[in-house]
Amino acid sequence: MPNDSDQHVTVKKKRRSSGLRFLLHGYRFALIAAIAILVRLHVQSEDRADVGPIDISLGTVQAFLPDAASLTPATDRDGAYVQDANGKRIGWAITTLPTANKIIGFSGPTNTLVVVDSSNQLCGIEILSSKDTPEHLDAVRNATWFPRQFSGVPVAQLGGEKRLDAVSGATLTSLAIIESVTKVLGSDPPNYRFPEEITLEEVVEILSEAKSLAPQESPRGWFDVLNADGQKIGTAWRTSPKADQHVGYQGPTDVLVVLDAEAKLKAVALRHSYDNDPYVRYVREDWSFPEYLAGYDLAQLANFDIEKSEIEGVSGATMTSQSATAAIGIAAAAYLQEMEAEETPAIATTPISLGWRDLATIGVVIAALVIAFTNLRGKKSVQFGFGLIVIAYLGFFAGDILSMALLVGWASHPVPWQKCIGLVAVAIAAFAVPLFSKKQVYCNHLCPHGAAQMMILRFSKWHWTVPKKLRVVLSAIPAILLAVVILIAFSIIDGNLAALEPFDAYVPTIAGWASLSIAIGGLIFSAFVPMGFCRYACPTGAVISHVRWNASSDQWSVRDSVATLLLGLAVICFWL
Repeated sequence: MPNDSDQHVTVKKKRRSSGLRFLLHGYRFALIAAIAILVRLHVQSEDRADVGPIDISLGTVQAFLPDAASLTPATDRDGAYVQDANGKRIGWAITTLPTANKIIGFSGPTNTLVVVDSSNQLCGIEILSSKDTPEHLDAVRNATWFPRQFSGVPVAQLGGEKRLDAVSGATLTSLAIIESVTKVLGSDPPNYRFPEEITLEEVVEILSEAKSLAPQESPRGWFDVLNADGQKIGTAWRTSPKADQHVGYQGPTDVLVVLDAEAKLKAVALRHSYDNDPYVRYVREDWSFPEYLAGYDLAQLANFDIEKSEIEGVSGATMTSQSATAAIGIAAAAYLQEMEAEETPAIATTPISLGWRDLATIGVVIAALVIAFTNLRGKKSVQFGFGLIVIAYLGFFAGDILSMALLVGWASHPVPWQKCIGLVAVAIAAFAVPLFSKKQVYCNHLCPHGAAQMMILRFSKWHWTVPKKLRVVLSAIPAILLAVVILIAFSIIDGNLAALEPFDAYVPTIAGWASLSIAIGGLIFSAFVPMGFCRYACPTGAVISHVRWNASSDQWSVRDSVATLLLGLAVICFWL
């Protein structure tokens, strides 16, 4: 029988074990957070870094100016002057970053080399790097005609009368490149996204007495609305290009804004949009949308906060209508600052968007939590039915799937939680639940690829026991993939993070061959090895599993050693 002394020792051991468990558990979470912070600091330092002549390759310039023999830093402007063998200046070369760092395409800016000859004509451009979506960037690069249209264009025309064509299927990415080239050459970029200026016919729809439009000198883009006697009866302006960087569901929207003679908003009209056609049509057909801000002056529009207002948006097109409203506020703030000659840039406020898709995703998350923490998880019929919902809804329909591409993107830039509340809820469930419990709710209940493997496990009649030596090799795959993720995140190597995992295969519109191949191969492997992909090849699952609370949380494991080495790799990459 144990005596009191033995019991006292046992209690002390339990307390020590519990304390060690909390310390190790906290260390595991802090380690992941530290890598994320380093990624954020790296991206911020890249955004602030100056791109100088040393970054311009002479060989690349020679492809446009064959007589180029050397590059000399330009003292009166950015970039480098191009000289021939005799030291004669024959051109100028410059990169679009950092000057055009704020001009984004679909998801980020693109750094493009621009070469100009001595007659101030464009010799050509070449894409050097990009933070845009790889699929969109590939479409631009594959359009060989796109860079050729720059050749021979006078710089002065590029900023005004010369219009260049965008690449179909990658419109925003290619337009951003055109605008970046124009901006870095010192001209005011033409409005490539929405080139159509305000017409009298549009204004007459709102102010029937309007007979002519007179452009104002300041702010640029404003028009005085005049009646038949030449008297000013209002003002007209539009949100583009001031708010072009603010996107709705799929892209920016140009909105016409008409103020009356007292400088109060008369009405607005949605002109053109890159958003989904049905949603745009719903906004145009809504009778209340044009006048629901009527009576606001410019200052009120600039300070309008849709989050605190009672405006819910157009039914069936909430994000598109709220995005258009936000664009009005952003443009109003920019124009107001121009009028007041303030140097502080306009601050774009992103409205919170909680649509039915987000609510449905949150409902799926709640259902997963209920299953995970009750005896429902042991019922095969529940697992099967809920698995179908996860695959169909979270996978193929909503695309609310966690991946290293998503997590690195969130680590690199502020999380746009206002527009993806449902996906954020999935992420919180994925990391918070295992942090405080033994439940792996995401991998077991919310991951479409995990659910697909469960389906295969239910019907597969094969079972292959992986040999011990091979199991050791396979177990190292997630760590190797995470090392590759770190190298890509810190720009040590180029790569597409989405191509390392199968999750894009559940979003057919952007699925690449790499993701499709990994998805199919992983499911075939799982037909022989239960949950084979999750166990041996999923880096996202490995990160989530690392913070899972379990019986051995008070023990240092091989996984802890590997994770510490990965942090060391991140530190090295950061300093490099």
